[in-house]
Amino acid sequence: MPMSSLDRATLHPKGFNDSVALPYGLRVGEVKAALDDVYDFLYNVNRFLVEKGWDRLEETLSAASFSGMLSEMVVQGISKRSATVTKNHYHNGRPDLVPKGHYQGDAVLHGDHGIEVKASRFSTGWQGHNVETGWIMIVQYFQDPKEPTIFDRVLAAQLEPADWSFSGRGATSRRTPTASIKKSGVRKLEANAVYLDPHYRPRPAPKAGTKAAQSERVEG
Repeated sequence: MPMSSLDRATLHPKGFNDSVALPYGLRVGEVKAALDDVYDFLYNVNRFLVEKGWDRLEETLSAASFSGMLSEMVVQGISKRSATVTKNHYHNGRPDLVPKGHYQGDAVLHGDHGIEVKASRFSTGWQGHNVETGWIMIVQYFQDPKEPTIFDRVLAAQLEPADWSFSGRGATSRRTPTASIKKSGVRKLEANAVYLDPHYRPRPAPKAGTKAAQSERVEG
């Protein structure tokens, strides 16, 4: 039976890989619980918004804002559920999740230990403003105005500087510096899938220079 855009999405029970390698004692069940928390949030908030005459969050927010919200919610959900990792309490600190007790006050501006979390609508072309070495978690989702937003894949891997390309800017340029995960990094991430919806089909990254590409650049 087709789903409505206001239905609650569900995670496929066969999508999780219990033998996946995760750092710092993080467990697959904790990631699953965090994703379920996001589904609960979207279901309840979107029903309230539509009943009041508003659009869903997916249509109200920009693509970059929605992706940023999803990544933050996954971070918050894992932090709430995990016994071993927690949200980085330093404002705009990196990485997003840090091992509990490793840094004073669980806060660090730019630490060497932890997990950076990025949400994206696309299968490749994942970007950020900086080269993020260490553990990266990609939370890929699918957004459709006629269906509830679903998580396609959750990938996690430890990346090295060689797995990134960096495009800086000249002294007079106003272009945002951009770091992109190269094919070597994509292969590492895809080889270590925490969650993979059995019905998943790849969705290519947008072409460079398009509006979609610009919004993807700052997602997560």
